[in-house]
Amino acid sequence: MVICSMIQYKEGEFKEFIIKPNNSLSWKGNKIFFFILFFVSFVIAFSFAMAGMWLILPFAGLEMILLGSALTFCYIKNSQCEIVKIDEKNVSVSLIKSRNKKVFGCRKYWAKFILNKPRLKGYPHKLVLRSAGREMEIGALLTDEERIKLAGMLKKNVEQ
Repeated sequence: MVICSMIQYKEGEFKEFIIKPNNSLSWKGNKIFFFILFFVSFVIAFSFAMAGMWLILPFAGLEMILLGSALTFCYIKNSQCEIVKIDEKNVSVSLIKSRNKKVFGCRKYWAKFILNKPRLKGYPHKLVLRSAGREMEIGALLTDEERIKLAGMLKKNVEQ
């Protein structure tokens, strides 16, 4: 079940919340977009080079390198996700960023989802899972409205 565009909820042996950012394009879509722009840019640059303005070629190449780097960076940033699993006895939060995975687990009885109010007006709330003096932020990818909604759902599922 999709709760909002960035949160998915699955229920079975355990309850699972999957939090992902919105991906505007897949990796394949990014490559197609890049190669179309690459082709158009170099056709134009080559036309200018044939007219005697050869200095445009290195700048077109530099522009394509920067565009490719920016698309790769955005894709890597958007491939991160957070997974919150709640079963009968345990609560675990997995933060997956590219090749790194950070897992925070605790007993359900001691788990507390706390929605901290912002210190300054206009800043977003902060949702944390706290247990035994340790804590981990959840939902940093979400808007403030989505984070508040997620906090209510997580608290309800932990109390059951």
